Amino acid sequence: MENFDHYFEGHIAEKIDLDTATIIDYYNPEKGYEHNLRYIFDKKNSSLAITGDFGEVVACNFYNMGDWKKFYSHFTSNAGYFIEKISASRRNLFVYDPAEAKKAILEDFFSGKAYDDLELEESLVYDDLFEYFDEQYGFRHMSDDTREFLSKRRDEYYVVLEYAGRQISNIVYLYLDAYRRAYEYLTKES
Repeated sequence: MENFDHYFEGHIAEKIDLDTATIIDYYNPEKGYEHNLRYIFDKKNSSLAITGDFGEVVACNFYNMGDWKKFYSHFTSNAGYFIEKISASRRNLFVYDPAEAKKAILEDFFSGKAYDDLELEESLVYDDLFEYFDEQYGFRHMSDDTREFLSKRRDEYYVVLEYAGRQISNIVYLYLDAYRRAYEYLTKES
């Protein structure tokens, strides 16, 4: 995971408690809007909106999303659990590692062979598959021949393609790290 210290130097946190919402602002008073984040916990609907310089996110969960203390204990150390609750995000929640995707594809569709050991038809399929691979979106396009080849090897080939090389984006870790820092700032002050 990336170290986010450089974004949050000099940041402070403020808590605004309303009847139906709690707002946690995390910002550097010397920098204005740069690297600021606002966490709006909706107590009534158990939802969270994150806004600020790094994008926007909306997350919902019946039990613990509207409580600023429960959010800290349930989510700041569990990015996978947090992602499950996100219903909207302006930023990509996942990125795709090409090396990991290549390993997964060779394992799942080519019996773990090395690329150099693939038959001609297999190498053409493999090359077609990775021609439009994108680190932000994964597999973007493939020919009908490739689709047919993969479907013969695995009924639900698209599930493998969806998860091959997929990793949680650093932006998710940043949101959680910033909230951990804000929460700890607020609780050490009291």
